[in-house]
Amino acid sequence: MTETISIVRTRNGPMEVSRTGSGPGVLVVHGIPGSWRQGFMVAEDLSDRFTVVIPSRPGYGRTPLSTGRTPEEQADAYAALLDEMGIETVAVAGASGGGPSSLAFARRYPRRTRALVLACAMSPYLIEVPTAMRWLTLPRGVGEFTSGIGRTVGRRRLENERAVTRWAQKSLTPEEFGWMAGDPRIREDLIRFARTHLDAPSGLSGMRNDLVQVKRAKAEGPPAQPVTAPTLILHGDADAVVGLDHAHFHAKMVPFSTLEIFPGAGHVFLLTRRRQISRLMRRFFVDNEGPTPQRATSDQGAGI
Repeated sequence: MTETISIVRTRNGPMEVSRTGSGPGVLVVHGIPGSWRQGFMVAEDLSDRFTVVIPSRPGYGRTPLSTGRTPEEQADAYAALLDEMGIETVAVAGASGGGPSSLAFARRYPRRTRALVLACAMSPYLIEVPTAMRWLTLPRGVGEFTSGIGRTVGRRRLENERAVTRWAQKSLTPEEFGWMAGDPRIREDLIRFARTHLDAPSGLSGMRNDLVQVKRAKAEGPPAQPVTAPTLILHGDADAVVGLDHAHFHAKMVPFSTLEIFPGAGHVFLLTRRRQISRLMRRFFVDNEGPTPQRATSDQGAGI
């Protein structure tokens, strides 16, 4: 797998991006925290058939927050990025905190969106900020210090087999933890996923901005413009981070959607059920490789 990491200068600002594979485009939008590194599963499993594009969202990796603060601004930044890369249409896969800007892209650019996958995707209208993230509201400097300690502890934990096991037991559902015991690939993917956060810049500005956008969305309410792209919603029924109510909310709001619920799956089911998820995504993207649906008459974000 040949992977190119670059900073692309767009009309909306610079974006750090990973590009892998060849074929129809797939835009992968990472969660909170994260960077392009978080999409390794999709890149490895789909790049034999698709061009997988994974930007670091504004405030994460080496993409400055000025490139786009709101989900709508981030969607416009993705469109500008795709223009620079010469990619006209994409299937979009948004995970966790990448859900809002993925939905915004599908709303604003219906003619460029062949299909949409929402995997454990967050709805800002429903999310309650986890206690573990409330340190982000501390004064600047204190948050950076807290983050630095957390990253140091995380690196040390990954070097200790027993610590990794204890961390996995806390992070996984009992069913998933049992699967990990019988499949070393799950453990390897979990460690790799943890390293995606530790190898990237801290992403504090992105996380703080995401919290601001959650508050803004709660105050304004859902947008009236619908998503017209065929949409596949994937969610675990034991997700303690982004509850199953988010998936039901998205299914209700998106007319052309299919909801797949995974029993006993938590928030990292993209890793614990990687093979199954990859097959589902591949089939869905292949089924929607043709022209984008013409239900929308124009792209709302054109020219922004």
